[in-house]
Amino acid sequence: MTSRIISGGKSGLIPKVLKKNKVSIEKNRKLTFKSTGSVEQNRDLTLLTPPYDLATLRSITEISDILNQCIEAYVTNVVGFGMGIRYKVDDLEESEAMKSEWNQLEALLTELSFERPAKEIVEEVISHVEECGNGFLEVIRNAKGEVVGIDSIKPEYMSVTKLNKVVNDNGQDIKVRYFCFRDPLMDSAKESGTWYKTFGDPTPLNENGSVRKAGNGTATEVIHLKIGDFQEPYGTPRWIGPLIKILGNRKAEELNYRYFTQGRHIPLAILLENAQLTEASEASLQSYANGIGSEGESQHKFLIIEAEKLGPTDEMVFDENKDKPAIKLEKLSDVLQKDALFLEYDKNVIAAVLSAFRLPPIYVGLSTDYNRATVETAKELTEEQVFQSLRETYEWRINSLFREYDFKLVEVYFKTSNIVNMEDIKAILDPAINANAVAPNDLRDIVGKVLNKPLESFDGDQYNLPSNNQSNQSILPNSQASSTAIDVGQLEPGETNALGQTVQQVSLNGAQITSLVNIVQAVASGKLPRDSALQMITAAFPFDEEKAKQILGDSDFKINDEGIQKAYGDSPTSDLAAAVRLLIKEVRS
Repeated sequence: MTSRIISGGKSGLIPKVLKKNKVSIEKNRKLTFKSTGSVEQNRDLTLLTPPYDLATLRSITEISDILNQCIEAYVTNVVGFGMGIRYKVDDLEESEAMKSEWNQLEALLTELSFERPAKEIVEEVISHVEECGNGFLEVIRNAKGEVVGIDSIKPEYMSVTKLNKVVNDNGQDIKVRYFCFRDPLMDSAKESGTWYKTFGDPTPLNENGSVRKAGNGTATEVIHLKIGDFQEPYGTPRWIGPLIKILGNRKAEELNYRYFTQGRHIPLAILLENAQLTEASEASLQSYANGIGSEGESQHKFLIIEAEKLGPTDEMVFDENKDKPAIKLEKLSDVLQKDALFLEYDKNVIAAVLSAFRLPPIYVGLSTDYNRATVETAKELTEEQVFQSLRETYEWRINSLFREYDFKLVEVYFKTSNIVNMEDIKAILDPAINANAVAPNDLRDIVGKVLNKPLESFDGDQYNLPSNNQSNQSILPNSQASSTAIDVGQLEPGETNALGQTVQQVSLNGAQITSLVNIVQAVASGKLPRDSALQMITAAFPFDEEKAKQILGDSDFKINDEGIQKAYGDSPTSDLAAAVRLLIKEVRS
């Protein structure tokens, strides 16, 4: 009996287009022209090759089961909530100049594209950046040199030139590149491609790569958005690290699919000894195997092993069992690899990609291990560490489009999701409201964030002052507070009351605190003698005389409440609120 190993398949090498290549020169091209004043200038239009094939990188996102979700999360949270306009200074009263700039910028945003909203164009460019590390935003100007339109350009058809140093219209040295768009399906008639220049470059470049002798040239401008070093000609996607894991995960899924449709391994072996199958038997087995599965190419295979006797026949006549034919069936399904191996691989790939994007699983729909508290924490952390910085970068790019309009009072911003932790807000506002230290207009911004819409402040000075909702309270503690305090009794420092509390451990309720502060304010304003206040505190609160003196503070301290009576009235609680507001202003100054 002889045996041999039959191997098959192809080597699992990484495709060349997915390996990082050194940036090299694709096509040399120099450009010399004379600018205004017959000054000779040079431009290097030498095209460079990207380190990765951009078309291949974009195609990977189409076959990955995690990349698309991550990219959509970035697009949605950066610009997906819309583009808005705001004043650069919020606390100014709206003037005619502010309204005029607002209306002008609003009209510009609406007319940046007549085919689709400007937000959709920015979304597409950001999606390109996350897919292959490069995005190109085309900028269109009118005859006055003002930006009037934008559009996106497919990055896989764009080639970047070497870096050039030029002088802009303000006399500043800037670094620029030039870009060549070549799509064989769209620009078959243009052998040189369509040329673009960097946004802000004054070079009079034409779209065919030549220079116009007079005027600005026909080439439009481009803002190149990329991930990575700004000095590099091309960017790389943030998921380039786990690239191999992503490709391996796809292969694992294809292997599982082939197993379910065709059978991944040989499930059965037929062992024959001193015999061989007849043609009819083999045809029957073949027909049975071909009939397994519903797909046209689905089939299971059987391994047929035939054993032949070695040596002359007469050497084996003494052994009756030697010539006896035998057939054995051996199950081979036990050697199949378990699918759990690939499930673990899939989980590891998802974790690696999420880490590359710095996203928690909740953003891609994996929220089984989350509760409300952890979800809010994850959203706040991701907003602060990831989306906010990206949003500011893209906002700066968009606002730079309107430099020629010289907007001084308004700007464009990207709206954010409504991330409000109501428990934290309640914990902060409740004590402030109970202490009558918050004015109605102080709450307008907070309520606006909760409702996710801007709220204007109320007109009138009364809305800028705390509401006088405690005017009927006496300067003395109310009956409930008094009884509670008297029941506790006077304690010496370190002494323990009936509840097992020392002086330092006693806590007061809201009414007691209000009454105590009223007493302190009355002493400071000269309306209540200091000795009377000491007697009231030691009698109604669990404090000794020494502690009461510390609470009242410096005996020479007085508050000049000139003008306070007019604004707040004569009630003790109103005086307290006014005094607190006055003290806050003094501390700030």
